[in-house]
Amino acid sequence: MLARLVDSTSVLGILLATLVLYLGYLTLRPVPIPGIPYNEDAVVRAFGDLKAMKAAKYRRRWIWSQPREHDTVIYQLFLFPFRRPTVIVSDYRETMDICSRRVKEFDRGNRNRECVGITAPNFHFTMESRDPRFKHHKELLRDLMTPWFLETVATPRVYENAAALVGLWGVKELKALGRPFSANHDLYLSTLDTICAVAFGVDLEMSAVGHQTRHIEAFKPVHHWGLGVVARFPTAPTDAYLESILDIPEMVAIAQKSFFPTLSQRLALLSPKHARAQWYRRRLIRKQTEQALRRISSLGDQYAPKSALDHLLHREMVASSRAGRAPDFFSPVIRDEVLGYLLGGHDSIATVLSWWTKHMQCFQDVQSRLRQALRQAYHRAAEEGRWPTAEELSSTSVPYFDAVVEESLRVASVATLISRTATCDTHILGHNIPKGTDILLSLTGPSLTEPAVPVSEPSRTAACRQAKDRIPAWGDDIEEYKPERWLKVEKRDGREGVEVFNPYAGPNLAFSTGPRQCFGKKLALVQLKTTMALLLWNFELQEVEASLSGWDITERLFNLPTNCYVKLERIGHDKLAALP
Repeated sequence: MLARLVDSTSVLGILLATLVLYLGYLTLRPVPIPGIPYNEDAVVRAFGDLKAMKAAKYRRRWIWSQPREHDTVIYQLFLFPFRRPTVIVSDYRETMDICSRRVKEFDRGNRNRECVGITAPNFHFTMESRDPRFKHHKELLRDLMTPWFLETVATPRVYENAAALVGLWGVKELKALGRPFSANHDLYLSTLDTICAVAFGVDLEMSAVGHQTRHIEAFKPVHHWGLGVVARFPTAPTDAYLESILDIPEMVAIAQKSFFPTLSQRLALLSPKHARAQWYRRRLIRKQTEQALRRISSLGDQYAPKSALDHLLHREMVASSRAGRAPDFFSPVIRDEVLGYLLGGHDSIATVLSWWTKHMQCFQDVQSRLRQALRQAYHRAAEEGRWPTAEELSSTSVPYFDAVVEESLRVASVATLISRTATCDTHILGHNIPKGTDILLSLTGPSLTEPAVPVSEPSRTAACRQAKDRIPAWGDDIEEYKPERWLKVEKRDGREGVEVFNPYAGPNLAFSTGPRQCFGKKLALVQLKTTMALLLWNFELQEVEASLSGWDITERLFNLPTNCYVKLERIGHDKLAALP
């Protein structure tokens, strides 16, 4: 009797445990949004699509390519355990519609806050547009992309640091003895110097590139590098403050790669490297703020802002005076907006420049035509045997130069996905999208850098259909690198056949789109064009051997080239003058 009772109790316990496990499985099992295609294998696994994504060579490319793999532009993936599915949209017109015309239905979601929130929790990039703080932050930052700021503060600093990069590469070209050398680190140091100079007004003598140049000048090269051998230069030690800024994209990348981004960053801060960088970042902002305040106090009425931080402090003075309160110059708001400014103006620009150097090496005809266009546009500088000045670069339009920049941004695809969240029950291409659903919009791939996937026109919104012809679709050459696609010929000033730049020639989302597009777009273009112009004015970027080239990518915060080597030949004034 007792034995039967024990057996019955055991069986009941097993059944109860089985029921609990089954209910747990049902709770964890991914539940798809009805009507949107998905991987059927993923819905029977608690971790959804994670295994397939982790097995892919490039995770971001795997994500944005899934719609095409299933012959659709909308798809759902189960990317995070214990969460609802993420909807992927790979279509230029839908991305434009969602980001530009449906901003009340879709807003910045949690993903941006999860990835950047530990490093700069008060950075406006992490905020939804409806966040009451967002308007205040926009007011605080509004001076930083004005024509006056760009021309008076930013452009001179950009030019100085681009010239310093030319100086560094001039030393390396001389000592490399015709061998290629790695360019990635130099480009990152240069853009870091530039954004620090614009943000803080840091003097050129303090620059990382200047320190690196002096280090290389003292370096005695190996005179017999050997055939096909890369010239490997030593790297100068980097200042702890600059290292702390280089750590920002690394921290964000840790979050991007993790299924638990906030936790991963907090764990990373337990390591001495990241903890030290966090301390130095905050110390840097405080130190620079103290210096700026001393400068303001000493100059009095003669004070004029010389950096982005100066403008933020001035804005805080005005705002506090209007509100009848004491100014808070060391607030987390100012600190995090400066950190965000450093992040946005450094890593992305360096990555674009890295890809651009590869395109110039691969497409020698484009490089030659661009150099000729620059010489013709700045003919006075060429005739006088000097570089074009910062003022000349910023005031003279060079259509083919604009085309090369735009095409380089299009094909580089350094940022491939942006995140939005549905703020209400809505729809995309006729599919119901529940409130709170995360949406990943592709900034590359179908319709942007490869042929589009067909979409039923009636499934689009009325506003999207009305805007169909504003930006024409690319043709069959969409996958090619062709700067001339951005040019058109028209009549100008009574002259026929004038070549002009057409920014609306076709789809490009390098800076995203809509009211939440890249805040620093104008500064980014100044940085890119100044650096490109001075490099091509002074050097020929020659082709490197296949083992040092290729188009493999390394996924960090942005998609940077795995290999980025340059083989330079200095262009003398006599050679420049001889160009046709």
